[in-house]
Amino acid sequence: MTGTSGTDPTAARPDLPASLAARPHDARRGLPIPPVNLHPNPGGGSHVDFTTINTTISTRLAVERRCSLCGEQMGYWVAFLGGPRAAELMRYADPPGHPDCMTAALSLCPHLALGRHRRARADRPGAGIIPPGSHGDKPDRYLLGITRAYRTRFIPEHGYTLYLPAPFKTVHTYLYGPDGRLRPATDTR
Repeated sequence: MTGTSGTDPTAARPDLPASLAARPHDARRGLPIPPVNLHPNPGGGSHVDFTTINTTISTRLAVERRCSLCGEQMGYWVAFLGGPRAAELMRYADPPGHPDCMTAALSLCPHLALGRHRRARADRPGAGIIPPGSHGDKPDRYLLGITRAYRTRFIPEHGYTLYLPAPFKTVHTYLYGPDGRLRPATDTR
C-alpha cells in the first residue's frame, strides 16, 4: 500500500471531513485513500487503484452501513453520487457514503472534478472495469442524492454490486463550468 505523504495537500482543507482526512494518503497524489480503492496483491499485501472499486470491500461496507470513502459508520443520512441516468433509475454502481465525504470527493477526485479528465484506457494495467450495461462516458453533470435507506444487490454473473437507494430527500446538482471544473448548480431539490 502507498504510504502517507509528508506534504499533505488535503491538510489545509477545512472542508475535508475529519474521518476522510484521517485516512492514509497516496504519496504521489496526496489524496486520502478510500477503503474501496485498496486491492489485494497476489503475493500478499495490497495496492491502491483509484480507477477500480474493490467489490468485496464496497459490498461489506454497504451492508455494514459504513462510508465507502472513509470507512466509518454512516448516520441517519447517506449519499449516492452519479450521473442523471443513475438518479433516474435509482441504481448505482458506486457505493454510498457520508454526504460530507461524497461532497468532498467532488473536488478531490480528478475524474469528477475536471471535465476533461478521462479514465485510463481499458488496455492499460489498472484501468478499472466498467460494470456491464454502463457506457463509460462521463456525464455532463453529477447529482448527489441524499436518502435514509438503501438496498444492496450482488450480481454474481458480473461480479459487482448494485446499490439501490430509497427515494432521495435532497438532490444537489453539480455542473462543469467554463473552466472545466465541477461546481454546484443552483437547482437543489
